[in-house]
Parts: sequence; C-alpha cells; structure tokens
Amino acid sequence: MSATAASSSAAPSVSALLRIARSAGGALLVQSGLHLELLQVEWQETRVRLLKMLGAALVGFACLLCLMLALGALLLAVSWATPWRIAAVAALITVYAAGAMLAWRQFQSQSALGASGFAASRAELAADLALLRAQL
Repeated sequence: MSATAASSSAAPSVSALLRIARSAGGALLVQSGLHLELLQVEWQETRVRLLKMLGAALVGFACLLCLMLALGALLLAVSWATPWRIAAVAALITVYAAGAMLAWRQFQSQSALGASGFAASRAELAADLALLRAQL
C-alpha cells in the first residue's frame, strides 16, 4: 500500500465531516458563543490591568522626576559652599537609584501577571480541539 493511500484512508471523508458538523451544529454554535463571552471577559480584565500599569508608570515617572529635580536642586544649593559637595551628589544619586529600582520592581510584578492572560480561553479551546479530534 502506498503512503498516499494509507494517509487518505486514515483521514475522514468530506461527507463524514459534514455529517458530524450537521449533527453538532447547535452545540458548536453554543460553544462558540461561550468562548466569545469568555474571551470578552478576559480581554476586559487584561485591558484594565494594562491601563492600571500605564497609569502607575506615568504617575510614578512624573512624581519621580519632580522629586529628583527639587531634591537635587535643594541639596546642591545647601551643600555647594561646603567640602561635602561630592558626598551630597553621591547620596543624591544613590537615593534616585533606589527609587528607580522600586518603581521597576512594581512594574515587573504587574507585567508578570500578563503571562496568565487568556489562560481560561486557551484551556477551553485546547479541550474543545481534543474533543473534536477524538470524535474524528
């Protein structure tokens, strides 16, 4: 037996596929509607999370920038005529770096939640594909 003959006998015929689709048409329509609703809910959750991330990043950036400018100017003005000028600049840089690291950690924790986005939809689609393959 040739390879094409073996593969064509293993594949379902078009009439068998049409018969399965006709008998399961209502169930497939209902299932598709449920999948669409689940996708809409998950999209809304993901969208809200992303908007919160954007808002936190923008507010944090604006506050950090204003604070850096004000504190830097104040510290340099106070310590300019003293021998502690270089130490004040080093302390200022250290504080700014610590603030930036805290903001980055918060951003990373929010972005790590993105890996679970649409997990329920992916699981449902995989289960449906497995069910369809089992019936074919």
